[in-house]
Amino acid sequence: MRALPLLLLLALAGPAAANVPAAFFACEDLAEGANCSLPGPRYGVCVRDTLCADDPDTHVDECVLCVDPCWGTDEGGGYCVQITGEDGVCQPQDRCTDKPETSFRECNRCVEGEVPRTEPDEGGCEAIDAAATLPWLAILLALGLQVRRRRA
Repeated sequence: MRALPLLLLLALAGPAAANVPAAFFACEDLAEGANCSLPGPRYGVCVRDTLCADDPDTHVDECVLCVDPCWGTDEGGGYCVQITGEDGVCQPQDRCTDKPETSFRECNRCVEGEVPRTEPDEGGCEAIDAAATLPWLAILLALGLQVRRRRA
C-alpha cells in the first residue's frame, strides 16, 4: 500500500516535465539581449539563433531563445547572472562541444565567480572633498530658509 503513492508520483512526473514552455516564449515581445526568465525561476538573456528558421504562421519569433547569458558572447570573464539568479562570471568550459545546429556558443557558460574589480584609486574615482562641499551646502540651506521666510 505504501508503494501506491510513489507509483502515482512516478507516473505523473513524466508528463508534467513535458509541459515546460519553450525557451522562445520567455523572449516574447522582448528585444535581443534583454534579460528573461524561464519557469523555475531560471534567468537568462534573449539570444537569436541565426541558423533557425522562424515559422511565419506563429506570432512568436521562435528563433529568439532565453538561454544562458554567456552563450551569446565569445569571450570569458564578463559579468552575468547565473540561472539561479546569483551573480556570476562567463567562463569557457573544457571538454565541451558546441552544437552545430545552433549559432551561439554553448560552451561559454555563466558560473559562480567574481568579476575582477578595480580599486577606487585605480579606476579614477575620487571621494568628494568634504571641505569644499560643506560651505556650498550651508549656502544652499541658508538660501532655502530665506525663501521660506519670505513666503510666510
